[in-house]
Amino acid sequence: KWNYYQSNHYFISSEKKNWTESRRYCMERGADLIIINNREEQNFLKEISSNAAVWIGLTDTDVEGTWKWVDGSTLTSG
Repeated sequence: KWNYYQSNHYFISSEKKNWTESRRYCMERGADLIIINNREEQNFLKEISSNAAVWIGLTDTDVEGTWKWVDGSTLTSG
């Protein structure tokens, strides 16, 4: 199901996939896993996912313990 929020579209799939499979699924459709930019967007994600487990676009596959978003930007707290 597609959801629209602050000029972006969000898709929540009911299919069970791991992180890599989920990212591939998105990219094959011209999208990517979500990069959470602020608290409001995080709250929106929680709302549309009904607090179910979801994959986000954050990974430490390049360097263990160094978290980066799928666009290459570094995780910052705030």
